[in-house]
Amino acid sequence: KLGEGYFTFKSLGPTLVKGVSEPIEVYEVTGLGPLRTRLQRAAARGLTKFVGREREMEALRHSAELALTGHGQMVAVIAEPGVGKSRLFHEFKATEGGAERASMAGRDACSTNWMTLEALSVSHGKASAYLPVLELLRDYFRIAATDDLRTRREKVTDRIVALDRSLADTLPYLFGLMGLSEGDDPLAQMDAQLRRRRTHEALKRILLRESLNQPLMVIFEDLHWIDGETQALLNLLIDAIGTARILLLVNYRPEYRHEWSSRTHYTQLRLDPLGRESAKEMLDALLSTSAAPLSKPFARLDTLPLARSFAGEGSASGMGADLTALKRLIIERTEGNPFFMEETVQVLLDDGALVRNGEVELTRPLRDLKIPLTVQAMLSARFDRLPPPEKELLQILAVIGKEHALELIQAVTGKREEQLEPLLMNLQLGEFIYEQPRIAGPEYTFKHALTQEVAYKSLLAEGRRMIHEQIGRSMEQLYSQQLEDHSSELTYHYLRGIDAAKAAHYARLAAQLAVSRAAYAEATSIIEAALNVLDRIPDNDERIRSELALRNVEWGLAYVRYGGSSPEIERLAQRMIELGEELGPGDELLRGLQALGRLYFSRGEPVRGLVPVRRCMQLAEARQDAQLLAEVRDVMGGLALLSGNLRDAVSQFEDVLHYVEQVNPYFRIGAFIGRVIYPAMLSMPMQALGLVGEAGKMADEGLMRARESKQLFNLGFALIIAGGIFRVFRREPTITIAQSEEAIALSKEGGFTNWLTDGQFYHGWALSELGQLDKGIAEMEEGIAGIRGSGGSPFTQYAIALLAHVYARTGQTKQGLRMLNDALMHIEQTGEKFEQAELLRLKGEVLLMCDPAAHAAAESCFREAFGVARAQEAKWWELRTSVSLARLLRDTNRSDEARSILAGICNWFTEGFDLADLKEAKALLDELRS
Repeated sequence: KLGEGYFTFKSLGPTLVKGVSEPIEVYEVTGLGPLRTRLQRAAARGLTKFVGREREMEALRHSAELALTGHGQMVAVIAEPGVGKSRLFHEFKATEGGAERASMAGRDACSTNWMTLEALSVSHGKASAYLPVLELLRDYFRIAATDDLRTRREKVTDRIVALDRSLADTLPYLFGLMGLSEGDDPLAQMDAQLRRRRTHEALKRILLRESLNQPLMVIFEDLHWIDGETQALLNLLIDAIGTARILLLVNYRPEYRHEWSSRTHYTQLRLDPLGRESAKEMLDALLSTSAAPLSKPFARLDTLPLARSFAGEGSASGMGADLTALKRLIIERTEGNPFFMEETVQVLLDDGALVRNGEVELTRPLRDLKIPLTVQAMLSARFDRLPPPEKELLQILAVIGKEHALELIQAVTGKREEQLEPLLMNLQLGEFIYEQPRIAGPEYTFKHALTQEVAYKSLLAEGRRMIHEQIGRSMEQLYSQQLEDHSSELTYHYLRGIDAAKAAHYARLAAQLAVSRAAYAEATSIIEAALNVLDRIPDNDERIRSELALRNVEWGLAYVRYGGSSPEIERLAQRMIELGEELGPGDELLRGLQALGRLYFSRGEPVRGLVPVRRCMQLAEARQDAQLLAEVRDVMGGLALLSGNLRDAVSQFEDVLHYVEQVNPYFRIGAFIGRVIYPAMLSMPMQALGLVGEAGKMADEGLMRARESKQLFNLGFALIIAGGIFRVFRREPTITIAQSEEAIALSKEGGFTNWLTDGQFYHGWALSELGQLDKGIAEMEEGIAGIRGSGGSPFTQYAIALLAHVYARTGQTKQGLRMLNDALMHIEQTGEKFEQAELLRLKGEVLLMCDPAAHAAAESCFREAFGVARAQEAKWWELRTSVSLARLLRDTNRSDEARSILAGICNWFTEGFDLADLKEAKALLDELRS
């Protein structure tokens, strides 16, 4: 009987059961029934009479009629707590076109029925991104708490494919949102805002497509408690449903704010307390001799102003004039608030002032009645009259939350089911809680949010902390195999409990889960809350490790939100080093030093970066940890490249590549796949060293492996390095056009902002090389702006120099010269010497564009560039500089010297003669020889 409506059953007939003398009727649970909410279940037992809402019901019916014809509608019900927002929706669902929860009933609704999807909010929901949406999705996909990851993924996939195969592209976003990703999250490196937008779009597309099969009634309750991500989804939905068969119903308290009022398909209903006649009708039903015990509530409430007391009226006389006066008193006191009226009658019944003996009787004069002045006071009075075991249990339930599984109640209280059963039954009879059966066991929910709130506040602070702590420990035992799934709840309880170290531990898990859903604001707030309780941990290694674990997540979050060059990244890396120093030379310190080194690499500041990385290398070598050494050599190679130490860069990258290919083929640096990135990275210093053939092979190998990996992020990286900057070094604009276009398209699809801006820049450079100067400049400028907006990146100064040279070619010589001077100054300050020779050469070229007679100044630049290139053994830069210098010497009647310089560098090369720079050098040398 308790499960009736929630489940469907098949009778197995009378069955002998051990310990029972007579056969009993046994049933098999065959599926989920149509009931889900407390109001649906309460309706089976008899709800308080629904009165006074004819106008609102008619407005809802009108909106439903419009939605059925393809004119989607949104109806918002605004009301104070306890006035009947949820009850209104319940009654409407029960009467409108045979509405049913088709998705949960195990069958599709016929075309005349609504599919109803519901999302319920909780008072602490603002701290949990997508909480109502996730519950809606779990219902829609029929996911049970006991389903494993594979089963959950299969249910989601099967339903989406059955709905429409063209929606298959929504699956990665659904898996990410619902925490169902397997292995590497394919969306992990996607731009945060793009991922969020596409997730919302995926949900919108699913609802719109479902509405083609049957009309949808989508209900979001208690918007005053929703999080920002759910709010953003609602904003998107209201703009999308105008031509769909969707009725979107929401309700909220007056303090909630939105921007929907201007929408033509938006209707707002203000639900006021019951008028005197309707309130009297409701009380007549409540106090009639045939009235059932009070059932579940139909909304939520705060305090309301109260009227006069009627304290001197009447004496006890059953159903006569004094009962009429009592009704008047209740109406005045409650101002027509249905929940307050119900609770007032209940408190009088509890107190014995009202009794039912065939008829309702008042047992004492009105002047002797003690009716609290607020609903909170009334609830408190009812709590205080409970026997101590029941009151204690109700307080524990209030700390657990809005809903409570029986197994968790048993674990927290330490009581067996037979001990709890009478206590829970009495709380149900007292209308404090209600039972909601489920396959995994009974679950209990509060009659009203205010009931939970008042019970929670009745505890002293220390008592609350102890119960929160016990709940956390009990959940750890119960859900030991699904701790990550429950990390948000565990964080909530431990943050309010005693064990701050566990609060930090579960906050880290919850924040990581939020990041996987692209709910970055939620992740940030979780980490901040956890950091704020760390002072409860004694100042020891445990506190330091707890903070470090949180800072690691915060670092990754900041990297996604602000980029690898941001001040926030620097602040966090410095803090990680400080904490690591306190623990000594361990993993924590190494992570902090690496993080700081990578930050300076991202900014193009190798001198600063080498300080922490060299120390990191010393610690790693002392430990002889091969993987750790590979990680440090990765960043050391990058810094060596930026510094212009080309041989060292090649050595470091080759060592890591050897480790990847011979020891650990699965080696990664974050999202970067080792076997992909190191061939691509090797192509740059090898090309600068003049190892043209090897460089080309490495570039091609990196691209090939990236394509084989089927990882968009790594393919984007390979296209930018091996297909972008590497091709710029070799002056191959035709190849650059094709590969930068691929990088741009891929970056837009994957949301990789950095690859997009780099791709735009290199595409613009290629266009300018092919004669489309204006279009090329526009794209290069857009790319530079994007790079600067992200805090900069390695090789930014080289990009600026290339743009400066194109400016000069279009006559903007002064602008170009100014940009080159700024770039060279930056190089002096940061030690980013890799491109110094090329920048000096370009400056000399631009000086001649400014003034063809500026031979001395240009020659000075060329000779300085020549010296830098030779010092770095950068034969490719030396070749380019030799060509520029040889032209100048030729034009100033020094052809012999020009021929000597050019012959020396040309004779060094034994391959690559099809490349533009070597072709130009050979042509100029032939001219000088003739």
